[in-house]
Amino acid sequence: MENNPPSSSGNGAVVEPAAPAPVVTAAKPSTFKPIGPRDIRKKYKFIEPPGIVEWGIAFAKKCALTVLIYSLGYFQVSTGWLVGPIILMVMREQWKRTHDAQREIAKAAAKGDEREIVLARLGENLPSWVIFPDVERAEWLNQIICQLWPRINNYAYDLVVTAIEPALRDTLATSYKMGSFRFEKIILGDMPLRVRGVKVYDSKRTDRDEIIMDLDVIYAGDCDIRFSLAKVKAGIKDLQLSGTLRLILKPLINQIPLVGGVQYYFLNPPLLDFNLIGMADIFDMPGLSDLIRRIVQEQISAMVVLPNKMFIQLSDDVNARDTCASEPRGVVRVCAIEAKNLLKKDVGVLGTGKSDPYVVLSVGAQQFKSKVINNTVNPKWDFWCEMLVEEMGQTLNLTVYDHDDAPRTDEFLGRATVDMSLVRREGTIDIWLELEDVRKGQIHLKLTWLGFSENPAVLKEAMELSQNYGVATSLLTIRLDSAKNLPPAKEGHKPDPYAILSIGKKQQESVTLEKTDSPVYEETFHFLVNNPLTDTLIVKMMDRKSSAEIGSLKQSLDTVFARPSMTMEKQSLILNVRSEARVVMDMRLRILQVKGKGEWEAEQEEEPKEEENNPKQTEAEAEPLLPATSTQHEGSSETISLSGEEDRVEETKTTELATSALKTGPSDNEMKIRLTIRYSAQTQMLVVVVITVNGLPIYKDELPDPYVKMYILPEKSKKHKTEAQKDQTDPVYDERFDFPLLDLHGKTLHVQVCDKKFMRKSPNMGQAFIPLDDLHTGNAITNWYPLVQ
Repeated sequence: MENNPPSSSGNGAVVEPAAPAPVVTAAKPSTFKPIGPRDIRKKYKFIEPPGIVEWGIAFAKKCALTVLIYSLGYFQVSTGWLVGPIILMVMREQWKRTHDAQREIAKAAAKGDEREIVLARLGENLPSWVIFPDVERAEWLNQIICQLWPRINNYAYDLVVTAIEPALRDTLATSYKMGSFRFEKIILGDMPLRVRGVKVYDSKRTDRDEIIMDLDVIYAGDCDIRFSLAKVKAGIKDLQLSGTLRLILKPLINQIPLVGGVQYYFLNPPLLDFNLIGMADIFDMPGLSDLIRRIVQEQISAMVVLPNKMFIQLSDDVNARDTCASEPRGVVRVCAIEAKNLLKKDVGVLGTGKSDPYVVLSVGAQQFKSKVINNTVNPKWDFWCEMLVEEMGQTLNLTVYDHDDAPRTDEFLGRATVDMSLVRREGTIDIWLELEDVRKGQIHLKLTWLGFSENPAVLKEAMELSQNYGVATSLLTIRLDSAKNLPPAKEGHKPDPYAILSIGKKQQESVTLEKTDSPVYEETFHFLVNNPLTDTLIVKMMDRKSSAEIGSLKQSLDTVFARPSMTMEKQSLILNVRSEARVVMDMRLRILQVKGKGEWEAEQEEEPKEEENNPKQTEAEAEPLLPATSTQHEGSSETISLSGEEDRVEETKTTELATSALKTGPSDNEMKIRLTIRYSAQTQMLVVVVITVNGLPIYKDELPDPYVKMYILPEKSKKHKTEAQKDQTDPVYDERFDFPLLDLHGKTLHVQVCDKKFMRKSPNMGQAFIPLDDLHTGNAITNWYPLVQ
């Protein structure tokens, strides 16, 4: 607005500069009059003059471009090398312009009045009776956050430096082979995080000792984050983050502050966007910037997206780890069957082309990726996976991409979401979903809700499905309590111990406790297990400083399966070291059972009755009933005997019932390999899963580095091989391989186990020839096969 001279009659009355008369201004138009749709960007303009650094960077870019063009002409390079960079620059500028506009709109939304923004977008289409019964405004909370923001800034700095920086440094070093990383400066700016709505759950939907609320949060502030990566200075600005943050005040106590602690986590990965500055601005373009955003997104998910939680302890009497430990609500089994009418991203010269699609599925921080189907817009994946569902507010997020070889980035083909509460209510859903954010495309999914059963007899039915599709049959819950008398990694120095727990290819890691030989962890881990009768839990105690193993043990899961209620409590297991080192933990198995429509609601109503009719176990009943496993020392005095003939008979019946569906394999003294084989006539694909190999020999006191290679006879057209397992006589692989076959007539699967060390006369350690003529289409066979030299 222009400044009028004193003599003019502008928007206000005439006021002489020397006169102290009060200024009279015209009344402002009413805020509550009908407002038509308008562009919010016209009101909020963000114009910042470029500084010397930005001007220098822009000038250097233009000089580099000029030199490049001159060099291309001087050396008479093809015009294609000139057109390519120009097209890339145009695409980069268009991409940056779009993202900058989105950031400015988000900033305006964070700054502006909510009522005005809603009216500006909906205009007269918003009726006065519309209310939002579940979510309420929280302007009072925003005022509190505004005053606390400087303190929150300090807390965020400590959290980033102590928790995020080490994890990010390890990820960059191990997964992406990038150099040292550290944060130089972290300032969140003057614009605070904003809460757009609050939903508090009533007592009917929560436990008596907790208060649950969901916050719809958005941050689009003026942060200034600087970091160095491999001695390269870079930074982040215009950081935007939005999502649903769940707060749980738990447990409720009788002393001030009445709440023992606060849990907070995101139900689903939050939306994240930012702009790179400094030297990193070179990478702020499609493809390269996606890699950086994916790394940051992975670290956020690993910290504060379910099943990962953060906890603020408010009372010394509350155990933080026990409070955060919770049982999953269930397991969702997902089959991405196929898609159709996808976009053609690999377009040829004549306008024809196809895509190489694959799908990424995730629930919370759990993520799975299907195989790539080349040259098609109607792919058939038949991809199975299972994910734990911690809370009913979670969703299944799926995104379809077109695979491209480096340096090109994978292209977006669409996304879709499914609410987990819908799957739980219906039991099984077979549905076609329209892909969002694209012009066309559909995806076919089958989702099944799985509950938990304490009945061992249910395993037989679950095993049949597992053999056909390679899915899990049970959930193993482990509570790692503590370790005792750990040996030092170096003489005279106490270790910094942490535990690695693994079942097959699945691996989880505990926290690290510094300078102690008797760490107390009290952590809970969940594993989805394919076969509890043959799988083995491996626990390794490691030292963080030296990365050396200071002890390990193996625990067969069939031991847990045969216990009453499939539970082992406070089991003290001896590590394979000379000292009296032990690990104390609880283990519990639950069989996955398909729940039909409405069954879970009926179970919830019956739970109180079951508790009344079944009193708690006595201490005598909770005693373990099986002898110690083979992982314990022979001279151990803690071997536990059976308590009676009735328990022995019950245990035998339970084990026989579960193993009736399994085939007996070769004797334990010979070399053998365990495979799962299935052929699908619809996709004309032979699927072979290499599970494990047992009984490999030792040559000249040297442990082998075995790997498995396979091909189909008589063609030998396509060969597959597993990764080599270093120094193993009983390696575990759990690797899947696909062989395209029109039919199985006259075909034989040739399997070889080889040693990568090549110290023997022949690297071939054993082989097996498996005829495929008698393999029934659609049925999977899991069996042991003898290996002959």
